[in-house]
Amino acid sequence: MQIDLTPILQAIITLLAALVTYKLIPWIKQRTTNEQQLALQTATRIAVFAAEQLIGAGKGKEKLDYVKTYLMSKGYRVDLDLIEATVRELSIEQS
Repeated sequence: MQIDLTPILQAIITLLAALVTYKLIPWIKQRTTNEQQLALQTATRIAVFAAEQLIGAGKGKEKLDYVKTYLMSKGYRVDLDLIEATVRELSIEQS
């Protein structure tokens, strides 16, 4: 008998993304100026949309690498949590 853990893992990932969105984003906002926040948010949104358009659905690792490379080329050092939070915010906005 084989047990499918996919729904459980998806629920955990969704929970983690929500926590990041509600904890990490406010923490970053407290430590940056409005201009820095806007520039980082804009660059991250551009990178996420570009990755989706250029790479397509279902290739999460490739898209994540693209976003990281794009942000690094713009001079940003962003961790995975911020990228995932931005993806989460964008998916909520599009719903």
